This record gives sequence, C-alpha cells and structure tokens, in this order.
Amino acid sequence: DENACRSLALIFGKKGYETETAGMGREALEKVQERFFNLALLDIKLPDVEGVELLAPLKEIHPDMEVLMVTAYASLETALQALNQGALAYITKPLNMDEVLATVRGALEKQSLVMEKRQAETRIRNLMESVPVGITLSTPEEGTAEANPAMREIFGYDSKEGFLRVPVSAHYYDPKDRERFVAKLDKEGAIKDFEARFKRKDGTIFWGSVSSITQIAETGAAQFINVFEDITERVRAEEQRERLLVRIRQQAQRMQDVMDTVPEGVILLDSSGQIIMANRVAKGDLATLADAEVGDVLTHLGGRPIAELLTSPPTKGMWHEVAANGWVFEIIARPVEDGPEPTGWVLVMRDVTRERDIQRQTQQQERLAAVGQMAAGIAHDFNNIMGVIVLYSQLMQRAKDVLPENRDRLEIIDRQAKHATDLINQILDFSRRSVLKRGPLDLEALVKEQVKLLQRTLPENIQVALAYGKEEYSVQADLTRMQQIIMNLALNARDAMLPTGGGELRIALSRMAEADEAECSTCGEVVAGRDAWVMLEVTDSGSGIPKEVLPHIFEPFYTTKDRGKGTGLGLAQVYGIVRQHEGHIDVSTRPGEGTTFTVYVPALTVPGPSAPPDRAPQELPEEGHGETILVVEDDPELRNALAESLAGLGYRTLEAPDGREALALFAEQADDPSAPRIALVLSDLVMPRMGGQALFHALKQRDPAVKVV
Repeated sequence: DENACRSLALIFGKKGYETETAGMGREALEKVQERFFNLALLDIKLPDVEGVELLAPLKEIHPDMEVLMVTAYASLETALQALNQGALAYITKPLNMDEVLATVRGALEKQSLVMEKRQAETRIRNLMESVPVGITLSTPEEGTAEANPAMREIFGYDSKEGFLRVPVSAHYYDPKDRERFVAKLDKEGAIKDFEARFKRKDGTIFWGSVSSITQIAETGAAQFINVFEDITERVRAEEQRERLLVRIRQQAQRMQDVMDTVPEGVILLDSSGQIIMANRVAKGDLATLADAEVGDVLTHLGGRPIAELLTSPPTKGMWHEVAANGWVFEIIARPVEDGPEPTGWVLVMRDVTRERDIQRQTQQQERLAAVGQMAAGIAHDFNNIMGVIVLYSQLMQRAKDVLPENRDRLEIIDRQAKHATDLINQILDFSRRSVLKRGPLDLEALVKEQVKLLQRTLPENIQVALAYGKEEYSVQADLTRMQQIIMNLALNARDAMLPTGGGELRIALSRMAEADEAECSTCGEVVAGRDAWVMLEVTDSGSGIPKEVLPHIFEPFYTTKDRGKGTGLGLAQVYGIVRQHEGHIDVSTRPGEGTTFTVYVPALTVPGPSAPPDRAPQELPEEGHGETILVVEDDPELRNALAESLAGLGYRTLEAPDGREALALFAEQADDPSAPRIALVLSDLVMPRMGGQALFHALKQRDPAVKVV
C-alpha cells in the first residue's frame, strides 16, 4: 500500500529513523541484499509473495535483522506462524502509531542487546582462538564443551572434536590429581594455579597449571571456564634453579666448613664494609675486637679504623697489628676484584697473643741462658781469684809475727772474700752450674722452721702467716737451696711492703689438684697433673710489680732498688735453683694489691724426713804429718796458693797444671820406690788437655785405692 508506506516513512523519519520502502517482496529482497537493515515491517499480504514466505530469505541474508509482521485480524494465524519462523512480533491493522513506535523501539533495543551479546561472544571467541594459553568451557553434565586451538595444541590434538571426545580425567597423569582438583573446586568455587602432571595424545608427560572459575549460565546451569598453561619449561627451570641453589648452598656450606677449619679468623666484607661471612674463629675475634657480628657494618678493629687496615702495611709482607683487652692480633686484607674497583674485602686475623708470649719467653730464656753462660764463666774465673785471696789471707793470719791491727785487716779481707764467694754462688745457682745435694725433704717442716726465723727477724709491721693442708709435701731437693728460695722470696716481699707501711707475708703449701693448671712465667710450659707438684706460694700485700718491670725480674743484676740496696741476684738465684730442681715458677701481680710467687717442685711419692737434718759442725783443719798431696790446677796463682796453704798445714805437695801432667807425675812417683807415696790428689775439674773427671778415671784404673778430691 503506497500510501501506508509513505505515511510510515514520514512518521519514522520524524522520529529519527532512516527508512526505505518496497511495494513488492522481490524489491525488498534486492534492497536487503544491497545493505543491512536493523528492522523490517513486513506485510503478510504482498502482490508477488506471501510475507511469511519472504521471512526465511530475509533472515538468511541478515540473521540479525528483526522482522515485525503487519497483519489484519483475519490473518492472525498466519502471523503466529511467522513468529514461529523467526519474526519478532506482529502488528495488527489498522495501525496504531503509538503501538507501532513502541514495538519498533522494543525490537531495536532487543536487537541491540542481541548484537552486543553476539559481538561480545565473538570477541571472546576470537580471544580464545588467539591467546597462547589453553581455554576450555565445561559443564558438570557434559564435560568439556569448548576448547581453543592452544588447548588442542598443548595436548597434541589436530581437531576440536578429537579433543572433546577424550574424558577430562584421561588427560591427568595421576587420577588422584583430578580428584583433588574437583574437590577443591567444589569447596572453593574457584582454583588458581593448580599444578599437576598431564598426558598428551602421544603419551608424553608434561607439567601444567590450571585455573578455573565457576559461573552460572542464563539457563541457570553451572559451567566452568578453565585456563590451562604448559609450565614444563618453568618447572624444569625451577627444578634446575633448585638444584643449582642446592649446589650453591652445598658449596657455601663446604666453603663455610673449610673456613671454619682454618685456624685463623677469616672475614668477608662487601664494598660498604658489611660483614657478609665469618668463620668460627673470626666470630670470636670480632666480639673481642669490635663487639660485632655477621650482618653488622665493620667500622673498626681494636682501636684502629677499618679503612686503615684495608691498606698495605708499612713494611711489605708484614701484617697490621691490633691490640685490645690484652689480646694481640695480626691483620691483613686482600681485595675481591671484579673490575676496576674492589667489590669486597677478605680479612685474615691471627691471634698472636700466645705467640708473642712464647716469643717473649723464648727471648727471655735465650737472654737468661746467655747471661747465665757468661756469668758461669765469670764465676769460674772469679772463684779462682777469690780462692787465691782467701788462701793467702788465711796463711797470713796464721803467721806468728802478724801485728794485731794487720790481723784485723786480714779478717776483714777474709769476710769480704767470703761475701764475694756467696755472690759467686748466687751466680752459679742462676746459671745452674752449682752442685746440688738433693735428697728427700719434707717442705712442711722446712717452711715451719723458716717462718719462725722470719717472725723473729722481720719488722713488727709485717705479719707472717703460714697455710698448709694435711697432704704430704715431700720433694727431692737440696735443703740449703730450698732455704735460699724461701728467704729470697720473703726478703723481696719485705722490701715491697716496707714503703707502704708493712702488711702481711703469707707462705702457703699445697698439692696441685687434677683440674688445676698454670703457666710457667719463664719457660711458658703448662704445669698440670694431679698430685704431681708441690706448690710453694709466697704472697705479699705490697705495691705490686710494674708492668714494664715484670719481664725482667729474673734477669741477673736487674734491680729497681737504690744503689747499694740490692745486687739484682735474689730472684735470678731463685729462678736458677727452681730450674735445677726441674721445677717451674709463676708470678701474678696487681699494682697496689700485692704479688704472689708460686714455685712448683716435683712431688715425691715417698715422704721425706719430718724435719731438716742438723748440719754437722765444721771441723777445723788438722795439721799434716808430711803426707804428699798432688795439687792439679791450671791457674798458677791458685795452684801456688793451695800448695803454700797445704805446706803451712804440714803437708808435702806436688804440682801439675793439668790432668795429663798429673797422671805422668803420679806414675813417676809410683814407679820410683824411693819417692814418697802420693796420699791424695786435689784436682780442679775444668782444665785444658785433660780435665779432672778424665784424670779421676785414669788414676782409678792405675790405682783403685787412690784418694781424689
């Protein structure tokens, strides 16, 4: 109806629609083929074709085009038929324009929604087709309903149908993984990054990761969107990284183990000075020198800044020296270089405290040995000189024509000579050249006797105390020398306390316990062993020994006393006597608090006498009756003095300068029946060509009855 078309076109144009009209079905098909129309108002009755018959071709050309059927009431059944074939709605004649416009708006709105949905579905489908990860749609009832190409490629299928025919459970390598996946999905409604092993079509095994969410479709049924990714390379990389990490950890542990076996401290610093690694020794050293630990930034060691220690020592090949809290360390640094600038530093720290002590003790031992050897040589010659002086002074004293004042002078000479001889004996004690008369000795009895003597002789402002237990204190020792040890240490203690107004002198005896051990101040050896040592301690409450003096106290002739108040031989003599008894001596002192000397003497398992034996009274020399004495001495002055002294006592003398001439003279006298018999051989021990010991054995071979002094 041309008028109806023109009226509708006019009304739709005013409402903003673009319209075209067709009076015949064929014309309508041609226009639809030329362009897209959102909506068609199709009359049921057309001159060339039924509107219902035209519906199918139109929808075939444009499936998204909506069709509204226009019909008279009489053709309502035909309109209903059209609805079944795809028409959206029908409008009855005569047309009500409000109804027509409302129906058109509804149709276009629906079409817009449908097209948007289809476009969205298209976009989703295109996305599924193009993304490199596998995507599937599935339902609990039907299983996998859709799978994108990436999913099919991952599992090795050429077609979607081939993939969809295989049950989902068949893709899992371990069926229990599928059960865990379903249980987790049912419980949580979504799964992210569920990792498991899967099987491809050809049977190869690979690692995959599945993420799944549940959504409700328009029908109300649940469906699942699954995103699948082949993570085989990632898993392999992680496994390789894990193996590499394990190896790195093992290497780091081996490195740490190696570092921990190094007897010196090893520290690794980064470029900022942070402590990255430290072995077991270094951790203790860090606590001592810097109160630091691994992870801290190291700024100093001891009193020296770390930047100074990272430089080369002033002398090539030497180490930096750091001291703190009585400890001494040597430190050297080496850069870790991976370019023009160091990326870190390796510090090696050596605890040389003990080494320095040993060096000091060794140097002291060598110094004492050298001084002792020199002193022994001087003492030997000096003894010969003093022997001549003593002998001649005694000879002159026995002369009948000596004036009284000269006799007094000779007695002074004799006393001073004996005093000099005592000094010589002290030197011999220090150099360990003196002759000991060792025997079992009960130190408890000796110390008690010495304490009584000290209580009578020391000033009243010095209290003497004695401490001992119930143990045995027997040793193998020389009585006189042990007395000298006690008296020398006691007199030193007295001199230390007098400037402070007196104090307490404590002498103690004890046995070393099993857990006890001490270090000898002179030789550095560790003294230990249950019941192996008897300890004699002499303690004063004086001013203590200054730190700078302590290393020299056992050196002969070293003294801090004023001139004329000490020879510097007291402690040197103690040192020599202790070492001659295979003992040790230790000293501990604190300024202002006093000093303790501890003497360690090897203990005897068999007790000694309960009290020191009384000395036999010295007998005056008797006059001789002409007996012949052979005097053997390489020093001519001493030999002459001995010969004259013996002659003054009524003996005949023969003289020889060494053992060889003495042996020849002895043989000559023995072979001559008219010659007087030699009653005694008085011989020096150390002589050129043949000494006294060799002479003694040679004489005994010739005459076993010969007497030799």
